[in-house]
Amino acid sequence: MTKKILSIVALFIALLLSACTNNDEPKYGDLVLEWDSSLNLTSTQIMMPQESRTYGFKAENVKSVTWENVPEGWTVSMSEDNSSISVTAPAESSVSGITYTIIIVVEGLNGEIRKQELLFLFVNPKAIAYDDPKGIFVLNEGNMTTENGSLTYITPDGFVIDDAYKAVNGTELGNVCQDMAFDNGKIYIISQNGDENPVGTTFENDGMLVVLDAKTLKKEKSFSKSELSVLDWPTHIAVLDESHVYIRDNKGVYRFDVNTKELKFIEGSEGAPKSKFVVMNKKVYTIIDGYISKLLEITADEDIVNKKTLPYSAPYKEIYSIGKSDDGKIWLSAFGFGKYYIGKYSLEDNTIVSRQISIMPSLGASGVSFVTKGNDIYYASGTTIYTLKFDENPELGDESGLEAETVLCDLNSLDSNAKELYNGLGINPATGMLYVNTIKGVGPFYTTNSIWEFNINGDWTTPQNKFDNYTNFPAGFFFANNN
Repeated sequence: MTKKILSIVALFIALLLSACTNNDEPKYGDLVLEWDSSLNLTSTQIMMPQESRTYGFKAENVKSVTWENVPEGWTVSMSEDNSSISVTAPAESSVSGITYTIIIVVEGLNGEIRKQELLFLFVNPKAIAYDDPKGIFVLNEGNMTTENGSLTYITPDGFVIDDAYKAVNGTELGNVCQDMAFDNGKIYIISQNGDENPVGTTFENDGMLVVLDAKTLKKEKSFSKSELSVLDWPTHIAVLDESHVYIRDNKGVYRFDVNTKELKFIEGSEGAPKSKFVVMNKKVYTIIDGYISKLLEITADEDIVNKKTLPYSAPYKEIYSIGKSDDGKIWLSAFGFGKYYIGKYSLEDNTIVSRQISIMPSLGASGVSFVTKGNDIYYASGTTIYTLKFDENPELGDESGLEAETVLCDLNSLDSNAKELYNGLGINPATGMLYVNTIKGVGPFYTTNSIWEFNINGDWTTPQNKFDNYTNFPAGFFFANNN
């Protein structure tokens, strides 16, 4: 009997000890952690000053969520409902182009720990050197009725600053920006309407002409529409120095002095078309059409043009645009007698070599119908990109260009949203990369757009980079130190 009682007591003690052990070490379910499927947690995210990114997640059986490697000035916080984490970059910083890795640490009730790395590239618009020749500027017109122009910048590393001018200055460019030029460490940007559009709508911006530091993008001078009231829808600009800033409008070409604010018309420039200037040998060139096409040469010595008649052998009735060649000559695209041409004109001996092409190159309001790299010409029609290997042998006939012309790609076949090219191509002289702007359409469709980057010696079915939905009616591509 005594042995039986002792056995029951021993069993009771064993059960009691077992219960105490289970209370001291409770059993928990496994840690469950699922990040928002729309997040690309393995890619590097670009962060601007004071910009935030939010990372949503679902979790069960969580004991704590903490973070490591948070840089100085950055903040990480948890939402009130514990369903997301926000990372915010500092408002002020003197650095740019620095990559950071912030680690989110999630610990489960069962002791399991999971870590998630978040990668960030901090891009500070106020600390970038914008005069790097490998960078790319895209000047945007903006919408004439609702918004100002802007300046998109793509860093040499391929990161986009959506509105670099506003990010640096806190103010905006004029309405319908058209053209920009570089000279002596400065950038000159001209807009069609400045701070008031043709129907009298006023805009808060820095005016019709803005002068800024080429390295920092900080505004140095600006001129309102009222200060330049003589100008009628200006479209293009060229600069020899601060006293010789040439602006083309509906009448012709004016010289502007940014120090004295003197604005003087250049005699003989009447009818100068919407075409980008060429600056070469301290002279400015544009074109004029008529019975005989001419180049208009402007020097700093006098406010009158020197007209250079092209050779009578040139079969041109209309010149679309001109460009500077690497050997000091002038490229041009033209039309005459039902045919389209690319030509190379020598100012020195007044000779020209012409090659026929199969299509009329797209021109747009930018006045750029082709771009060049050496003797290779690139142009577009519709959404199709062409190239011409230009042979300067004068013994070859004009039609030899048709044999040397090649179709490179149709952008619409690569992206159905690429319905239209908008305002010309661009080639970066420092890198040789070619750039194209496309939009889905005008009206409500212009916000669907792309900046295409191609390696001219690479695969034309796959762009090197493609930047979607950054432009607002792009006026063209511009590159530092390429006046």
